[in-house]
Amino acid sequence: MATIPALEAANSVLHPPSDEETLEMFTPEDDISREVDEYIKNHPLAVELRSKPEYSESRPHLKIPEAQRAHNLTGGTLMGPGKFVVPPFVWSEKGGKSLVSITYLGTDLCGHPGVIHGGLLATILDEGLARCCFAALPNKIGMTANLNINYRAPAPAGAFVVLRAKTTKVEGRKAWVEGHIETLVAEGEKPTVLVEASALFIEPRQAAVLNITWHPSLSRRERNELRKQRGFTIWFTGLSASGKSTIATALEQHLLHLGLAAYRLDGDNVRFGLNKDLGFSEKDRNENIRRIAEVAKLFADSSTIALTSFISPYRADRQIARELHAASSHGEDEPIPFIEVFVDIPVEVAEQRDPKGLYKKARAGEIPNFTGISAPYEAPENPEIHVRTDQLTVEECVGKITAYLQSKNLV
Repeated sequence: MATIPALEAANSVLHPPSDEETLEMFTPEDDISREVDEYIKNHPLAVELRSKPEYSESRPHLKIPEAQRAHNLTGGTLMGPGKFVVPPFVWSEKGGKSLVSITYLGTDLCGHPGVIHGGLLATILDEGLARCCFAALPNKIGMTANLNINYRAPAPAGAFVVLRAKTTKVEGRKAWVEGHIETLVAEGEKPTVLVEASALFIEPRQAAVLNITWHPSLSRRERNELRKQRGFTIWFTGLSASGKSTIATALEQHLLHLGLAAYRLDGDNVRFGLNKDLGFSEKDRNENIRRIAEVAKLFADSSTIALTSFISPYRADRQIARELHAASSHGEDEPIPFIEVFVDIPVEVAEQRDPKGLYKKARAGEIPNFTGISAPYEAPENPEIHVRTDQLTVEECVGKITAYLQSKNLV
């Protein structure tokens, strides 16, 4: 079933693997990674640490759900051939007292030729020292407040390194840690210290109240599969009294009757809340549409069908709304579909309808900057759907829109 991968991904977020389980989660895919993995596992240092009951062994990067690793620097971006060839092994002492990790740094992580980039070493130290002390903090989480680094020797590329860290002091929400990275050497040999660091980590004040833990979100594809529908935005645009809200309301009801989650954002209603601070100048109209586009995108990202009915008179503003949706592609997620519906009507017909008496007031000069009278309306040039409400009934308009959605496999 299509929902099974999504359910498995959700379960990995709610129930991350244990330290022991992470040790069985990596399978080398080539001879190089297999050789590196076996070398670390069987090195005398690893054997020694594994024998000490006060240390727990893990590969913490594998606790990150697979769908989220591509968005993680050390667990995804820097992982793979030529980089972190295999996920690092980590041994953590109980109570956040100390930590040792072994990593292989590939040949694609250089600054100067053949030398590992100093910024990467700083990243490894920041992450390693933080991981060392978090268990000693009240709520097991902290943020880097200070990191001091002293480089001692060039770190050769294509080599194994060891990070050693020790929590030196803990006071309430603060933890001080010292550590260094050294070469991994054979038993009896003296390692070379490559870089040293000291750091201060502080737990956020809100941690106790919020019980902060790391919860990566599901991908949009996974959310769509779990909710059994795809989110997208239908953007109705047209003159006042063209029928935008009427059609959007009827379409919303139709979609809900089909068992689909849909929500309508209406121009008048939104101005009572989210946009009550905005007027009708060109600048305020621009901001009105920008905010609505952001909200619609959030609804669509949650696998809900967002229907917006706003005059949205300027092409540039509607293009911004479209581009916001187009830019929503991340990882395995495709852009959120944006469907522009031009609700077309001659201005003289809209004036005849004029259910709110707005055109009459605009003609009398009582309403400045009124679209179609004293302010321009820039009709869409290439809308996905074009309906003439002076020629079609509401039911026919809804049918035309539904047929389009079905043709695109959106409903």
